[in-house]
Amino acid sequence: MSGTDATDFLQSLITANVETLPDDTVRASALLTPQGRVLVDFLISRTDDGFMIECDAEQVDELYTRLRRYRLRRPVDLTHETGLSVWIIWGSNDSPDNLLPAEAMRDTRHPDLGWRLLAPVGASANAPGSDAEPTSLDMWHAVRIGAAVPQGPVDLTPERALMLEAGLDRLGAVDFEKGCYVGQEVTARTHYRGLVKRRLAPFILADATATT
Repeated sequence: MSGTDATDFLQSLITANVETLPDDTVRASALLTPQGRVLVDFLISRTDDGFMIECDAEQVDELYTRLRRYRLRRPVDLTHETGLSVWIIWGSNDSPDNLLPAEAMRDTRHPDLGWRLLAPVGASANAPGSDAEPTSLDMWHAVRIGAAVPQGPVDLTPERALMLEAGLDRLGAVDFEKGCYVGQEVTARTHYRGLVKRRLAPFILADATATT
């Protein structure tokens, strides 16, 4: 996303504060329904001329359509980027910039989530000389779930999940001081009145073979 009005557009639409978004980091955020339900959750980071928004592949079309609908005639350019892939590095003492031809960004949702890199599709890791080892997507999800970090739509049912029940506020995905955005009234009221009755949380089965 780019354009002279990109910052103001996002600031009035999504849950996170993009004005305070540091360089070289990704921040969790979401687009809500007017009733305060999570429509699409995503990660946002700065680029040279605007912002990069990452969401689950299943929800790209939905998010793109919604952003275009809210944009109206604002000077905001939206581009569906298909030439990049996401690399994730965690649990490593090595600099992520030594591993891929791309700029690393700290994942601010949780310290265990490490760094994210956007690299051209087909890029290969520069493993020699580093302590990074290839792993599986399942292993990454185990780390994510263990850190109580939900990811929609597998964990956040669209138009049903609530920001605070899902714990997205603990991940820095919502700013209660920045002003209005879609779904802000319900979210703020729930927060300030202490009306959160349940929270999403991970757990470990004592017996992984149990069927009941």
